[in-house]
Amino acid sequence: MTWFSRVLINPNLRQGRRLITNAHVMHAAVLACFPPDVAANGRVLWRLDEQHPRYTLYIVSPARPDLRPLSEQAGWSTEPGQILDYGPLLDRVELGTTWRFRLRANPVRSVSAGRGRRGRIVPHVTPEQQLGWLAERAGRHGFALVERDGTSLTAVTGRADRHFVKNDRHTGGRRAVTLREAQFDGVLECTDRQLLRQTLTQGIGRGKAYGCGLLTIARV
Repeated sequence: MTWFSRVLINPNLRQGRRLITNAHVMHAAVLACFPPDVAANGRVLWRLDEQHPRYTLYIVSPARPDLRPLSEQAGWSTEPGQILDYGPLLDRVELGTTWRFRLRANPVRSVSAGRGRRGRIVPHVTPEQQLGWLAERAGRHGFALVERDGTSLTAVTGRADRHFVKNDRHTGGRRAVTLREAQFDGVLECTDRQLLRQTLTQGIGRGKAYGCGLLTIARV
């Protein structure tokens, strides 16, 4: 079973501000909603939608979360977290159905460093490059980007560089990380129901631990 959860984050609380401004801290807070074995047995996806002063955290997970600590430390007492069975929505995903969607992703490409050397991962920097990245991956994830009169209904509606510090498992120290994000809003059509359902629970692209990759949909 897959679960879809929503928590409103309170920017007036100290812990709420920490979660909003630090993806590494948010990642740890999301995983703390689950038993230790959940991350090992299935992907936990999350995304923070920011429409100041409203900050909404979405979580898609293979196990039911315990949102109480997160809500008590960083949420609103008047609006507790919501947890829904994701199955009914996944069951409505059928070939040819169209959906409004939102995706925050980390669009990157690999640049060759020469024969026998590991390539470098570099971000796409322009909206055109980022839209091309999504269009290239759409088919293998079970959908097509819908066009009207030859114009795509999908746009890059937000771009940001996230800066945070994380532990380096190779050196044992800490290192600075910059994650370039693009937010896509648009309309998609299901071209493969199994692939799209898998995408909704497994995500798209890199940076999933830090709030990228979660695709959410709603009927047009």
